[in-house]
Amino acid sequence: MKLSMNRGSQKKSGQAIIFLLMVMVIGLLVVLWNYDLHNIVSTKFRIDNAGDAGALAAARWQGITLNMIGELNLIQAAYVCDSLVDPDDLADIQRVQAEVEEIATLRSRLALNGPLMGLVAAQSAALLNLNEKDELNREDDFANFIADRAADFESSGGYYQGVVEEPYSGAWEEYGALLASIANNKMVVECANAEYFLFYNGSHTLLDPGFYQAVAGSYWCWFRHGEKRVLINSYQAFTDWDPLPDLDQRSPVNAEYFGTDLKLWDVSLNTYYNTNGYNYVGKINDYYGLDVEPEGLADQFMEHTENISPVADADTGNLPYVVSIHFPWHYYLWSSWLQARYDGRYWPTSDDFPFQEGWKVKEEYDYGGANAAVDCYINAVNITPNMRVSSDWIYWQASAKAFGYLDDPDGSGERRSPVYFGLVLPSFHDVRLIHNRMSSRSGGVKQPGYDVHIYQHLPEYVEGGLEAIQENDCWYCRQLERWEEQEFRKRGADWLDENEEECGKFRYEGDPHMGRG
Repeated sequence: MKLSMNRGSQKKSGQAIIFLLMVMVIGLLVVLWNYDLHNIVSTKFRIDNAGDAGALAAARWQGITLNMIGELNLIQAAYVCDSLVDPDDLADIQRVQAEVEEIATLRSRLALNGPLMGLVAAQSAALLNLNEKDELNREDDFANFIADRAADFESSGGYYQGVVEEPYSGAWEEYGALLASIANNKMVVECANAEYFLFYNGSHTLLDPGFYQAVAGSYWCWFRHGEKRVLINSYQAFTDWDPLPDLDQRSPVNAEYFGTDLKLWDVSLNTYYNTNGYNYVGKINDYYGLDVEPEGLADQFMEHTENISPVADADTGNLPYVVSIHFPWHYYLWSSWLQARYDGRYWPTSDDFPFQEGWKVKEEYDYGGANAAVDCYINAVNITPNMRVSSDWIYWQASAKAFGYLDDPDGSGERRSPVYFGLVLPSFHDVRLIHNRMSSRSGGVKQPGYDVHIYQHLPEYVEGGLEAIQENDCWYCRQLERWEEQEFRKRGADWLDENEEECGKFRYEGDPHMGRG
């Protein structure tokens, strides 16, 4: 009897040991899981803070650059006024125009290189929010891309040579040297709204970035209208493409990274306002509280400015010719700063505006234009060695924008938008985080290498088809390969036949969930 009880006790003792081991294993897994979870959560917080700080730092430099360009616009105006240009003396006009070119070159250098300091500042701000382990897990792809691009520019523009005009003498070498110095430092944030010096002509599908995004994401609604619908229904082979247009390129004005969306235009201020839908006299009247008729603009504008500064000779009446003689000026690019507002792409409703939730957006803040969108991410594999996560990356996307206003000169406290006159003026005082959907974030439309694809790969493809581009390490070439698959195009055409009405439910073609089959 005792022997039987001892055997029973031994069985129970063995079961207890197994149960205890199971509990210990489960407890160990819980401890390891909590450790991994803590690593993920804490790293995510640091990445979030780093991304926000990087976006704000980049936007701050955009504002600084815009203010310095605005100051130089004012210096140019003051210099022209002080020179008392004789509007009837062509030699006198040309003399001052040549001297003003030096001021314009300074502005061009700022527009091209100033925002790159934002790329540097973004890295520094982000690194202050990360630890050493985060830095070890960063990727060098963006830095390597910047380094390669720097080498291209330092060699007189690389593939841009002969097709992209330098904004000023020696610009490419200077720009490349700055990019190289940036690439040599730690880079933990990427510019997510880079605008490369590409040729864009929406009239040819192969030159439209939206085409490649639509193919990559199977966004069939992009093909729902007109020639695009005909294209997806009837395309057979690369020989169906129309010839590419001449790839003449505009002169680059803005930096590729965190550009300020400006335009350099050699024109009179008066002509600029008249040709861009502005009423020049009305703007002056409104801002300075004058009562000016077009034929009396010169005298009354002279009288008003004499009350501010004794630089003009009342007998010559030459001062107003600063607005009527052609000089190079830096303006806000209408399509970016203003047109987007009317298209509903910026601050679409007051509830989305970050300054006064539920209120109507103030006029002085109701504009688009330059903004800084960044991606901050590190590799998660080394952070979570004991568990498998759905993504190998821990990342954060953030966007910020410089804001400001012009104060009315009468001391009334009324504020005007910085783009009120179109001309860049020093008016930016603050930076704020904005929603990513309100930024100019490209969302993958403008992948690195788009310009190489346009200038080098497309002519090869149109001439020889896929065989001519198979060896290219190019995201855009891969989309062309996908497009050439007949089954891919048929799937899109069939989806549109059955679901075309669904496309009307999306607000705009950039919606990432638009008609995806």
